[in-house]
Amino acid sequence: MNLGKQICLGALVFFLNRCTLPVVEVSDSVANEDSAIAIEFIESAPKDRFVITNMGSCTLEELTLELDLSQSAGGLIFDTMAAGAGVDVFQPFEVEEGAIVPLAAEGVNDGDTLLALQIASLAPGSRASFTIDVDDTLPSSDLGQIRVADSEISGAVVTISTEDTEATSAKFDNGAIAQASLPVCQPNHQSST
Repeated sequence: MNLGKQICLGALVFFLNRCTLPVVEVSDSVANEDSAIAIEFIESAPKDRFVITNMGSCTLEELTLELDLSQSAGGLIFDTMAAGAGVDVFQPFEVEEGAIVPLAAEGVNDGDTLLALQIASLAPGSRASFTIDVDDTLPSSDLGQIRVADSEISGAVVTISTEDTEATSAKFDNGAIAQASLPVCQPNHQSST
């Protein structure tokens, strides 16, 4: 290998080692379920991101997800308009990946703490994600009110259900991840591998 190739290879290795991608780690007790879901909050400027990952072995049809920030440690709210309850930067709800539809006809209002969505289908290992701005309402916080620390979303509740299952809830932890599982898959929703 010539010196030029060695330098390029070294630079590529250095670059790749410096890159970080969000990784959802799911505990074994949840990951072994047929229909385990991980919901991750990723703070980012100017748009925050929620990523919903199907960690189970079932394709989930008509997945309903309700995100309730009212019990969050940081008193979080959705900041969707310039002149409203949020601070400075705002971002409306925007689907990033997957067939996600807000269940409320008006979408998400500025200052809301509740967001209900439906995901048409989520195959095993697949993700759906959306962006929106989330602000805290604490008078003094680690990152200020514009940015949300992972611990500030702890306590927020996610409730999930499908057309075939009853709702189940989970709370976000200090790592900004909520993990939940639905009852065992129905035979017609098992993935074929």
